[in-house]
Amino acid sequence: MKISSFFVGFIGTTLWVALFGSSGAALPQQPDKQTALAKQSSIVFSGTVSRLGATSFADVPKSAQTIVVRVDSVLKKPFPVSLKRGDNVTVEVKDPSGFQEGTQATFYTDGWIFGSGVAVKELAHEIRPNGGEATKAASADEKAYGQTQEQGDQELQDRLNSSDFVIIGRVTEVHRWNAPKSATPYRVTEHDPDWHEAVLEIKSVLKGGKVKGNKMVVRFPGRNDVAWAQSPKFEKNQRGIFCLNRDHVSGVPTTKLGGNQVNAYTCLGHGAALPMAEEAHVRSLLKSQ
Repeated sequence: MKISSFFVGFIGTTLWVALFGSSGAALPQQPDKQTALAKQSSIVFSGTVSRLGATSFADVPKSAQTIVVRVDSVLKKPFPVSLKRGDNVTVEVKDPSGFQEGTQATFYTDGWIFGSGVAVKELAHEIRPNGGEATKAASADEKAYGQTQEQGDQELQDRLNSSDFVIIGRVTEVHRWNAPKSATPYRVTEHDPDWHEAVLEIKSVLKGGKVKGNKMVVRFPGRNDVAWAQSPKFEKNQRGIFCLNRDHVSGVPTTKLGGNQVNAYTCLGHGAALPMAEEAHVRSLLKSQ
């Protein structure tokens, strides 16, 4: 799943110079450029390359540009994404010739596909030193990141509380949706969302009523500009946990599904789509409501 970006911003801006300033880098060493790159990235982690031309789970298309990286430490990630030390991540890199098995690097990335694992696309990387220095840095990273978990749980709880439905499902179809001229969107903006619709096949409803036909239609913005960057982008066969609300944004609250008029839903903003690895966590938070 393409997703870009949920932010845990203060981590990236406080740790970079202390942890990575002296390493042999594939990035410019100026602190201001590193800080800017950290802000652009939704997922930043340090890891060790374990496989080349491979993927860490079946949903990711394998190519010469995909590598598998074992996570050594996590510096930044959105709270819904389950990622920790020891996990294997697929990274679609810009230049695979810069890596070999055993390469240690810090990866600045954006989310790509989430399902039974995590796949990201590289924005840039920085080669890290081997040995004790890297291990010490990794421990410091994890300690700093751990301090954000309590805040992240509250944000996720707020998201679940405000959702009309929380469902586990699979995307079976994605297509562009053109709003009719009669549509009256909630807010007129120069940031055209480029609306698309995804059909979700429901596996389980964690919050909300029974879904007729076990299918729902979700509208999502295809654009990645600043107004829509944090909203999930759906792909066919994507699986996950989805926090949905009745569509009060596009100006058309219903749509067609199987020849019938049905309610349309949205899945917008920070934390609206979660990987399957978060199921137990989500169920636990819902029980506490």
